Amino acid sequence: MRGHALLWRVVAIPVLAAFGLVYLFPLYWLVATSLKGQGELLGHIVPTLVPQAPTLEAFHTVLVEKGNWKLLRNSVLVCGATVLTTLTLGLLITYPITRLPVSRKVRVGVLNWALSLRFLPPVAVVVPYFGVVRTLQLYDNPLALVCIYTLFNLPFSIWMLKSFLAEVPLELEEAAFVDGATRPVAFFRVLLPLVAPGLLAAGIIIFAFAWSEFLFALILTQTPRAQTFPVGVQTFVTQFNLIWNEMAAAGLIALLVPLILMILARRYVLAGLTFGVIREK
Repeated sequence: MRGHALLWRVVAIPVLAAFGLVYLFPLYWLVATSLKGQGELLGHIVPTLVPQAPTLEAFHTVLVEKGNWKLLRNSVLVCGATVLTTLTLGLLITYPITRLPVSRKVRVGVLNWALSLRFLPPVAVVVPYFGVVRTLQLYDNPLALVCIYTLFNLPFSIWMLKSFLAEVPLELEEAAFVDGATRPVAFFRVLLPLVAPGLLAAGIIIFAFAWSEFLFALILTQTPRAQTFPVGVQTFVTQFNLIWNEMAAAGLIALLVPLILMILARRYVLAGLTFGVIREK
Protein backbone atom coordinates (compact mmCIF):
# COMPACT_ATOMS: atom_id res chain seq x y z
CA MET A 1 0.00 0.00 0.00
CA ARG A 2 2.83 2.38 0.81
CA GLY A 3 4.40 1.67 -2.56
CA HIS A 4 1.15 2.48 -4.35
CA ALA A 5 0.73 5.67 -2.33
CA LEU A 6 4.30 6.74 -3.11
CA LEU A 7 3.82 5.95 -6.81
CA TRP A 8 0.56 7.92 -6.83
CA ARG A 9 2.29 10.95 -5.31
CA VAL A 10 5.19 10.73 -7.74
CA VAL A 11 2.80 10.61 -10.70
CA ALA A 12 -0.01 12.83 -9.43
CA ILE A 13 2.04 15.83 -8.29
CA PRO A 14 3.77 16.46 -11.64
CA VAL A 15 0.51 15.88 -13.54
CA LEU A 16 -1.42 18.29 -11.31
CA ALA A 17 1.40 20.82 -11.54
CA ALA A 18 1.32 20.58 -15.35
CA PHE A 19 -2.45 21.09 -15.41
CA GLY A 20 -2.11 24.03 -13.02
CA LEU A 21 0.52 25.62 -15.23
CA VAL A 22 -1.64 25.21 -18.33
CA TYR A 23 -4.62 26.65 -16.47
CA LEU A 24 -2.80 29.65 -14.98
CA PHE A 25 -0.68 30.57 -18.01
CA PRO A 26 -3.52 32.42 -19.86
CA LEU A 27 -4.13 34.48 -16.73
CA TYR A 28 -0.43 35.27 -16.45
CA TRP A 29 -0.30 36.23 -20.13
CA LEU A 30 -3.29 38.54 -19.61
CA VAL A 31 -1.51 40.29 -16.74
CA ALA A 32 1.81 40.49 -18.60
CA THR A 33 0.19 41.92 -21.74
CA SER A 34 -1.73 44.53 -19.76
CA LEU A 35 1.56 45.77 -18.24
CA LYS A 36 3.29 46.23 -21.60
CA GLY A 37 3.39 49.50 -23.47
CA GLN A 38 2.30 49.82 -27.08
CA GLY A 39 5.92 50.24 -28.17
CA GLU A 40 6.99 47.00 -26.53
CA LEU A 41 4.11 45.09 -28.13
CA LEU A 42 4.88 46.38 -31.62
CA GLY A 43 8.66 46.38 -31.30
CA HIS A 44 9.15 42.63 -30.88
CA ILE A 45 8.40 40.03 -33.51
CA VAL A 46 8.43 37.34 -30.83
CA PRO A 47 6.38 38.38 -27.77
CA THR A 48 8.29 38.56 -24.51
CA LEU A 49 7.12 36.51 -21.56
CA VAL A 50 8.04 39.19 -19.02
CA PRO A 51 7.27 42.92 -19.53
CA GLN A 52 10.58 44.75 -20.02
CA ALA A 53 9.22 48.09 -18.81
CA PRO A 54 6.02 47.44 -16.81
CA THR A 55 3.54 50.29 -16.97
CA LEU A 56 -0.04 50.98 -15.95
CA GLU A 57 -0.59 53.13 -19.02
CA ALA A 58 -3.09 50.68 -20.51
CA PHE A 59 -5.27 50.77 -17.38
CA HIS A 60 -5.22 54.58 -17.38
CA THR A 61 -6.16 54.65 -21.05
CA VAL A 62 -9.00 52.16 -20.60
CA LEU A 63 -10.59 53.72 -17.52
CA VAL A 64 -9.81 57.42 -17.83
CA GLU A 65 -8.95 58.45 -21.38
CA LYS A 66 -11.58 56.24 -23.03
CA GLY A 67 -14.11 56.73 -20.25
CA ASN A 68 -14.74 53.08 -19.49
CA TRP A 69 -15.01 53.87 -15.80
CA LYS A 70 -18.60 54.84 -16.63
CA LEU A 71 -19.24 51.37 -18.03
CA LEU A 72 -17.62 49.87 -14.94
CA ARG A 73 -19.96 51.94 -12.77
CA ASN A 74 -22.95 50.81 -14.86
CA SER A 75 -21.96 47.16 -14.45
CA VAL A 76 -21.66 47.49 -10.67
CA LEU A 77 -25.02 49.27 -10.40
CA VAL A 78 -26.84 46.87 -12.74
CA CYS A 79 -25.39 43.76 -11.09
CA GLY A 80 -26.04 45.10 -7.60
CA ALA A 81 -29.66 45.93 -8.46
CA THR A 82 -30.04 42.51 -10.07
CA VAL A 83 -28.80 40.77 -6.93
CA LEU A 84 -31.16 42.70 -4.65
CA THR A 85 -34.18 42.21 -6.93
CA THR A 86 -33.50 38.54 -7.58
CA LEU A 87 -32.97 37.66 -3.92
CA THR A 88 -36.07 39.61 -2.87
CA LEU A 89 -38.27 37.85 -5.41
CA GLY A 90 -36.62 34.54 -4.60
CA LEU A 91 -37.48 34.93 -0.91
CA LEU A 92 -41.05 35.96 -1.71
CA ILE A 93 -41.49 32.80 -3.78
CA THR A 94 -39.56 30.29 -1.67
CA TYR A 95 -40.82 31.37 1.76
CA PRO A 96 -44.44 30.22 1.21
CA ILE A 97 -43.47 26.86 -0.31
CA THR A 98 -41.01 26.02 2.47
CA ARG A 99 -42.47 27.63 5.61
CA LEU A 100 -46.23 27.53 5.02
CA PRO A 101 -48.51 24.47 4.78
CA VAL A 102 -48.86 24.32 1.00
CA SER A 103 -49.52 21.15 -0.96
CA ARG A 104 -46.75 19.19 -2.61
CA LYS A 105 -48.40 19.80 -5.98
CA VAL A 106 -48.07 23.58 -5.57
CA ARG A 107 -44.48 23.27 -4.39
CA VAL A 108 -43.45 21.05 -7.28
CA GLY A 109 -45.32 23.25 -9.76
CA VAL A 110 -43.49 26.39 -8.62
CA LEU A 111 -40.09 24.68 -8.72
CA ASN A 112 -40.75 23.19 -12.17
CA TRP A 113 -41.89 26.57 -13.47
CA ALA A 114 -38.67 28.15 -12.20
CA LEU A 115 -36.61 25.37 -13.74
CA SER A 116 -38.32 25.83 -17.11
CA LEU A 117 -37.19 29.46 -17.17
CA ARG A 118 -33.59 28.34 -16.81
CA PHE A 119 -33.83 26.10 -19.87
CA LEU A 120 -34.77 29.10 -22.02
CA PRO A 121 -31.72 29.92 -24.19
CA PRO A 122 -31.03 33.68 -24.20
CA VAL A 123 -30.20 33.78 -27.91
CA ALA A 124 -33.67 32.42 -28.72
CA VAL A 125 -35.50 35.28 -26.99
CA VAL A 126 -33.22 38.24 -27.55
CA VAL A 127 -35.24 39.48 -30.54
CA PRO A 128 -38.65 39.32 -28.76
CA TYR A 129 -37.14 40.95 -25.71
CA PHE A 130 -35.71 43.68 -27.91
CA GLY A 131 -39.22 44.37 -29.24
CA VAL A 132 -40.68 44.47 -25.72
CA VAL A 133 -37.95 46.79 -24.50
CA ARG A 134 -38.45 49.17 -27.43
CA THR A 135 -42.24 49.16 -26.87
CA LEU A 136 -41.79 49.99 -23.19
CA GLN A 137 -39.28 52.74 -24.15
CA LEU A 138 -36.56 51.12 -22.05
CA TYR A 139 -34.01 50.80 -24.83
CA ASP A 140 -30.58 52.02 -23.72
CA ASN A 141 -31.80 52.01 -20.13
CA PRO A 142 -30.09 50.05 -17.32
CA LEU A 143 -33.51 49.14 -15.95
CA ALA A 144 -34.11 46.85 -18.94
CA LEU A 145 -30.93 44.91 -18.16
CA VAL A 146 -31.88 44.61 -14.48
CA CYS A 147 -35.30 43.17 -15.38
CA ILE A 148 -33.89 40.64 -17.86
CA TYR A 149 -30.98 39.60 -15.65
CA THR A 150 -33.43 39.11 -12.78
CA LEU A 151 -35.66 36.92 -14.93
CA PHE A 152 -32.81 34.65 -16.00
CA ASN A 153 -31.26 34.39 -12.54
CA LEU A 154 -34.51 33.93 -10.63
CA PRO A 155 -34.63 30.12 -11.10
CA PHE A 156 -31.18 29.74 -9.59
CA SER A 157 -32.19 31.97 -6.68
CA ILE A 158 -35.39 30.00 -6.06
CA TRP A 159 -33.73 26.59 -6.01
CA MET A 160 -30.79 27.75 -3.93
CA LEU A 161 -32.83 29.66 -1.32
CA LYS A 162 -35.35 26.84 -1.15
CA SER A 163 -32.58 24.52 0.02
CA PHE A 164 -31.40 26.92 2.72
CA LEU A 165 -34.88 27.78 4.00
CA ALA A 166 -35.87 24.12 4.13
CA GLU A 167 -32.88 23.39 6.39
CA VAL A 168 -34.08 25.77 9.14
CA PRO A 169 -36.39 23.91 11.59
CA LEU A 170 -39.95 25.21 11.73
CA GLU A 171 -39.79 24.91 15.51
CA LEU A 172 -37.61 28.02 15.69
CA GLU A 173 -40.31 30.19 14.14
CA GLU A 174 -43.01 28.47 16.16
CA ALA A 175 -41.10 29.30 19.35
CA ALA A 176 -41.00 32.93 18.25
CA PHE A 177 -44.77 32.86 17.63
CA VAL A 178 -45.31 31.49 21.15
CA ASP A 179 -43.29 34.40 22.52
CA GLY A 180 -45.66 36.80 20.77
CA ALA A 181 -43.72 37.55 17.58
CA THR A 182 -45.62 38.12 14.36
CA ARG A 183 -44.64 36.32 11.18
CA PRO A 184 -42.71 39.33 9.75
CA VAL A 185 -40.84 39.73 13.06
CA ALA A 186 -40.01 36.02 13.14
CA PHE A 187 -38.82 36.21 9.54
CA PHE A 188 -36.49 39.18 10.02
CA ARG A 189 -35.21 38.35 13.51
CA VAL A 190 -35.11 34.54 13.47
CA LEU A 191 -35.13 33.12 9.95
CA LEU A 192 -33.23 35.75 7.98
CA PRO A 193 -30.08 35.73 10.18
CA LEU A 194 -29.92 31.93 9.90
CA VAL A 195 -30.09 31.94 6.09
CA ALA A 196 -27.77 34.95 5.69
CA PRO A 197 -24.86 32.73 4.49
CA GLY A 198 -27.14 31.30 1.81
CA LEU A 199 -28.22 34.77 0.72
CA LEU A 200 -24.59 35.85 0.51
CA ALA A 201 -23.63 32.80 -1.54
CA ALA A 202 -26.56 33.23 -3.92
CA GLY A 203 -25.88 36.95 -4.23
CA ILE A 204 -22.21 36.43 -5.14
CA ILE A 205 -23.02 33.84 -7.80
CA ILE A 206 -25.86 35.92 -9.26
CA PHE A 207 -23.54 38.94 -9.36
CA ALA A 208 -20.96 36.90 -11.29
CA PHE A 209 -23.57 35.64 -13.76
CA ALA A 210 -24.91 39.14 -14.38
CA TRP A 211 -21.42 40.64 -14.57
CA SER A 212 -20.33 38.32 -17.39
CA GLU A 213 -23.50 38.65 -19.48
CA PHE A 214 -22.76 40.15 -22.89
CA LEU A 215 -25.53 39.40 -25.42
CA PHE A 216 -28.39 41.41 -23.92
CA ALA A 217 -26.06 44.23 -22.87
CA LEU A 218 -24.86 44.51 -26.46
CA ILE A 219 -28.31 44.36 -28.08
CA LEU A 220 -30.30 46.48 -25.61
CA THR A 221 -27.82 49.34 -25.04
CA GLN A 222 -26.24 51.86 -27.35
CA THR A 223 -24.49 54.59 -25.37
CA PRO A 224 -22.20 54.72 -22.30
CA ARG A 225 -25.26 55.85 -20.34
CA ALA A 226 -26.40 52.21 -20.13
CA GLN A 227 -23.65 50.02 -21.59
CA THR A 228 -21.88 47.61 -19.26
CA PHE A 229 -18.18 46.88 -19.00
CA PRO A 230 -18.14 43.64 -21.07
CA VAL A 231 -19.57 45.63 -23.99
CA GLY A 232 -16.72 48.11 -23.64
CA VAL A 233 -14.10 45.35 -23.82
CA GLN A 234 -15.09 44.37 -27.36
CA THR A 235 -14.56 47.94 -28.60
CA PHE A 236 -10.79 47.36 -28.50
CA VAL A 237 -11.18 45.08 -31.51
CA THR A 238 -11.08 47.70 -34.28
CA GLN A 239 -11.41 47.38 -38.03
CA PHE A 240 -7.67 47.63 -38.62
CA ASN A 241 -5.96 46.19 -35.53
CA LEU A 242 -6.28 44.81 -32.03
CA ILE A 243 -5.15 47.01 -29.15
CA TRP A 244 -3.73 44.10 -27.21
CA ASN A 245 -2.51 45.81 -24.05
CA GLU A 246 -5.69 47.83 -23.57
CA MET A 247 -7.86 44.80 -24.27
CA ALA A 248 -5.84 42.79 -21.75
CA ALA A 249 -6.18 45.57 -19.17
CA ALA A 250 -9.95 45.73 -19.69
CA GLY A 251 -10.21 41.95 -19.52
CA LEU A 252 -8.20 41.87 -16.31
CA ILE A 253 -10.45 44.49 -14.72
CA ALA A 254 -13.54 42.54 -15.80
CA LEU A 255 -12.01 39.38 -14.32
CA LEU A 256 -10.87 40.83 -11.01
CA VAL A 257 -14.21 42.16 -9.76
CA PRO A 258 -16.11 38.83 -9.55
CA LEU A 259 -12.90 36.96 -8.71
CA ILE A 260 -12.26 39.12 -5.64
CA LEU A 261 -15.86 38.64 -4.51
CA MET A 262 -15.55 34.89 -4.98
CA ILE A 263 -12.30 34.76 -2.99
CA LEU A 264 -13.69 36.85 -0.13
CA ALA A 265 -16.86 34.74 0.13
CA ARG A 266 -15.56 31.39 -1.12
CA ARG A 267 -16.64 29.60 2.06
CA TYR A 268 -20.26 30.71 1.63
CA VAL A 269 -20.24 30.11 -2.12
CA LEU A 270 -19.06 26.53 -1.61
CA ALA A 271 -21.73 25.99 1.03
CA GLY A 272 -24.36 27.42 -1.29
CA LEU A 273 -23.41 25.09 -4.12
CA THR A 274 -23.44 21.95 -1.98
CA PHE A 275 -25.87 22.60 0.88
CA GLY A 276 -29.09 20.60 0.65
CA VAL A 277 -29.32 20.72 -3.13
CA ILE A 278 -30.30 17.09 -3.57
CA ARG A 279 -32.71 16.65 -0.71
CA GLU A 280 -36.43 17.28 -1.04
CA LYS A 281 -38.52 17.91 2.03
